[in-house]
Amino acid sequence: PPAAVPSAVSTLTDDLLKYYQHVTRAVLGDDPQLMKVALQDLQTNSKIAALLPYFVYVVSGVKSVSHDLEQLNRLLHIARSLIQNPFLCLGSYVRSLIASVMYCALEPLAASINPLNDHWTLRDYAAMLLSRIFWTHGDLVSGLYHQILLSLQKVLADPVRPLCSHYGAVVGLHALGWK
Repeated sequence: PPAAVPSAVSTLTDDLLKYYQHVTRAVLGDDPQLMKVALQDLQTNSKIAALLPYFVYVVSGVKSVSHDLEQLNRLLHIARSLIQNPFLCLGSYVRSLIASVMYCALEPLAASINPLNDHWTLRDYAAMLLSRIFWTHGDLVSGLYHQILLSLQKVLADPVRPLCSHYGAVVGLHALGWK
């Protein structure tokens, strides 16, 4: 996804804008240690609420990198850090995060064409993350459990969908457990 800043950044302070740019570069860049530090800070920083829509926008870029498992994994890690940050109120962003995570679990990603790519692990991680988002923030969105369940069941019941999509639906259902 583009690490570019979405429009309407004029409302952000220079410090927040720099933070956003540094974190997105660190997470999407080549330095694993820097990525780890950036993700840890995203999980604990109490002053980034104004940046939530921008980070959710970055995570929504999963569709543009469906050919790159490493980038998909990094975007899911950003989502995980956001949902674990106790200072952020996800509110209206829950649906967008769920959509991005479900995309990684259910879609026949371009990267899954190559049998050497381990997209199964990405789907497992996405399913676990889907469950975590639902169980920690699901009460913010009316009817979310039913909507997720229907989406997963629809994919599972579709004989035209590839095995990898069925697998994602199964691990998603398993991760959600019983309510």
